[in-house]
Amino acid sequence: MSTTAARLSGSAFIADLSPRERSLWRVVVTVIVGLAGGLIVGLVVGAIALFAFVAISGPFGGGVTALRQAAGVILSADGASLTSALVLLVLATATNAPLAVAFIGVAALLSGRRLLSYLTAAPRFRWRLLLMGLLLSFVAVGPVVAIGQLLDPHAAPPPLLSLTPDLGGRILYAVAGFALLIPAAAAEEVVFRGWLLRQSAALTRNPWALMALNGALFSAVHGEFAPDPFLTRALMGAGFVYMTLRLGGVEFSIGAHAANNILIVLFLQPLTLKPTASEGVSGESLLQDIYLFGSYVVMAELMVRWGPLRRWSGVDPLVVPTATAAAAPVS
Repeated sequence: MSTTAARLSGSAFIADLSPRERSLWRVVVTVIVGLAGGLIVGLVVGAIALFAFVAISGPFGGGVTALRQAAGVILSADGASLTSALVLLVLATATNAPLAVAFIGVAALLSGRRLLSYLTAAPRFRWRLLLMGLLLSFVAVGPVVAIGQLLDPHAAPPPLLSLTPDLGGRILYAVAGFALLIPAAAAEEVVFRGWLLRQSAALTRNPWALMALNGALFSAVHGEFAPDPFLTRALMGAGFVYMTLRLGGVEFSIGAHAANNILIVLFLQPLTLKPTASEGVSGESLLQDIYLFGSYVVMAELMVRWGPLRRWSGVDPLVVPTATAAAAPVS
C-alpha cells in the first residue's frame, strides 16, 4: 500500500470504531429512524422559518391564507429577486441543519458515541481549522470562478450585483450567504463525512474505496444525475473525505464546502429549486473538476506539512496515526 493510502487508512477519525458501529441492524435503524425523524423536524422548522421570514419581510393581507399566498409568490420567483434568494438561503439552513442534528442524534444514541465524535477526533471542535478551510478554498477556487466568468461572453452578472442595486441589500445578501451557508455545509458534512464515512470505514479502510463511495452517494442525494454536475459533486465529496481522513475531522471540509457554496451564490447563481441545466462533460469541465479535487488534496497536505499552520489550527496532535489506527486491518 502507498504511503498516502496508509496515512489515510490510519486516520485518527476512524481509529476508534466500535462493534456497535459494525452492527447492521443499528445502521438500518439509524437510516430509517434518523431520516424519518430528521425529515419531519426539518420540514417543520423550515416551514416555520419560511412563514416567519415572509411575515417580517413585507406587508401581506393578514391571515394564514394570505401568508401562504405570499410565501408561494416568493418561492415562485426561484431566487430571481433578493427576497426570494434570501428565503431560499434561510430554507437551506432551516431544513438541513435540524435534519442533520436529528439524524446524528439517533446515530449517537444507537452507537453509544458522543456527538462530537462525528465532527472531530480532537478533544474539541477546531474553529481555526474551519476558518482555514474557508480561506484557503477562497484563495484556490475564487480566481478560477472569476476567470471563468470573465472569459464567458454569456455569463450572467453576479447575483451579488444583479439581485439588487441597493448597497444595503447587497451587504445583507453577502452576510446572509456566509451566516447561513456555513451551518448548511456543516449539516451535510456531519452526515456524509461524519456518520457515513465512519460507517463505511467499518467495512473497509481502503481510502480510495471510501472516497469513491462517499463521493457517489453525496452526489446522488442532490438529485442531479446529469454527467457534469454528478461528477463535480462526486469529486468534491471525495476531496472532502480526503480532508477529513488526513486532518482527523470535518472542520476543514466544512470550511471548504461552505466556501464553494458561498462563491456560487454570490458570483455565479443564487440558490434555486430547479436542477442546474446540464451542458455535458467537456474537456474544460473535466479539467476544472480535477483541479478542484487536486486543490482540496493540496490544501489538506499544506495544513499537515506546514508546521506553524498545523500547530495553530490544532491539527498537530492528530497527524500521527494512533496505535489502534495503525494496527487496523486494511481491505
